[in-house]
Amino acid sequence: MESNSGYHEKMDALDLVINALKDHEKRLDDISHKLERVFKEVTAREPRRVRGGEEEKRVEAPPPKQRPLVICKKWSEFKDRGTDAEMVAFEVEENRFQVYAAVRGDVFQYAEELPATRIKVREAQSSFSVDKAAIKNIDLFQFLIDGRLQCALGLQVKISRSQVAENEYLFELSYDLSADEVKAFLSRELGVSQDKIVEGRITYS
Repeated sequence: MESNSGYHEKMDALDLVINALKDHEKRLDDISHKLERVFKEVTAREPRRVRGGEEEKRVEAPPPKQRPLVICKKWSEFKDRGTDAEMVAFEVEENRFQVYAAVRGDVFQYAEELPATRIKVREAQSSFSVDKAAIKNIDLFQFLIDGRLQCALGLQVKISRSQVAENEYLFELSYDLSADEVKAFLSRELGVSQDKIVEGRITYS
């Protein structure tokens, strides 16, 4: 009886040791898996290293792909590509009216030059002559007549006149660009709600 009792006690002690070792092994496996995950996350964020010869060379991750800026010379082409844009922006910079439209990752731009703000006119006996430096093309002259850009956006033009010499006058122009009117115009032309139209520009990155 005593021999059997001693045997069972030894077996019980052995079972405890085996169970403790199994539990310890399980914990080591869990720690190993966690360390492996952390290592993968860290190496994914760091630049890759490629061994070439005896030296280790750093290979930087490629830069993010830039969105193209597409410049449209015709309003009709810009209108076709800018319809239902995610965002539209407009501005007047250096005497140019510019519109931007972001469409599915691309940025389209349309720009139109405004007439010079200072125009010299000379009066002859039976005619008038305009300083050609101020009127570079017929479209700008057309704008002075009807007050509309090539894209059909109407601008209010204020003109003041002063005489600078005999039979010579200087006309100074200023343009009243109403942001609300421009937003309403672009909303109609591009089919975009006005809350997606801002005064400014869309840069590409």
